Amino acid sequence: MDEPRDLLFHEWPMFNQVMTNEHDICRRLLEVVLGEPVDRVRNVEVERTVEPRLGAKGVRLDAFASTANAVYDVEIQAYTMKELGRRMRYYQSAMDSSALRRGQPYRNLAESYVVFICTEDQFDAALPVYHFEMVCCEDEAVDLRHGFHWVVLNASAWETLAEGPLRSLLKYVAAGEEDGDALVADIAAAVRRANGNAVWRQKGLDMLTYIEDARIQAELIVEEGLGNAYNSGMEEGLAKGMEQGIEQGEDRFGALVAQLLEASRIDDVAEASSNPHRRNELFQEFGI
Repeated sequence: MDEPRDLLFHEWPMFNQVMTNEHDICRRLLEVVLGEPVDRVRNVEVERTVEPRLGAKGVRLDAFASTANAVYDVEIQAYTMKELGRRMRYYQSAMDSSALRRGQPYRNLAESYVVFICTEDQFDAALPVYHFEMVCCEDEAVDLRHGFHWVVLNASAWETLAEGPLRSLLKYVAAGEEDGDALVADIAAAVRRANGNAVWRQKGLDMLTYIEDARIQAELIVEEGLGNAYNSGMEEGLAKGMEQGIEQGEDRFGALVAQLLEASRIDDVAEASSNPHRRNELFQEFGI
């Protein structure tokens, strides 16, 4: 029997493992990405679920890190994500709405960063780094002091960067290659240590397989439903409906898989991927 392959840093089980167990690596990675000093990381939560309000759509944050005066959501993304801008907007709002207790002033909101480290170019502009800030359209010198910052990295464009830590990091994310950079060397060592745990590695590979199967099944389910609608003459808005429907299907299925994995119901994940009747039963069971 072939030996299971190693997990890569840009695959979410490994990324989460490194971020939660290696707080100093998390801090140094943030410094490289943001280009500014980051205080000692006090805590890192992986797969943190945030619900802005009862009954609202919740979000799961890959790695939520906090320092004395700032919070950071760091996401790893290994495929093109639809509506990334609106997704970042919702992540930001979910983080903010859970940050203040009733009666607290807005000045208590910590500086906030949402970072997506992507293996692919999400915007097709061939840039290695995208920084997004709110600016005044009439006078860019006016500072809103909103306190949140969004950054999207495109690892596939690492070669366009000048020599330095960010180029080395994106090169490692994209190709798994080390070039002598100290941070990358420490990340690679942490990845090797994690892969050395055969039980954890196999569990991570299994979760990747189940999630990918679930994503494909969600796309097929929605495409089949929209295809039937098309055959019935419902042509108007099909392209837009396809995109929105697939995203909604992925989100719903992803929420189900997340709850099943949290409950260690691995067999139900596999069955939900292939059995529509069982999948609907589980949707009802979890109220999704």
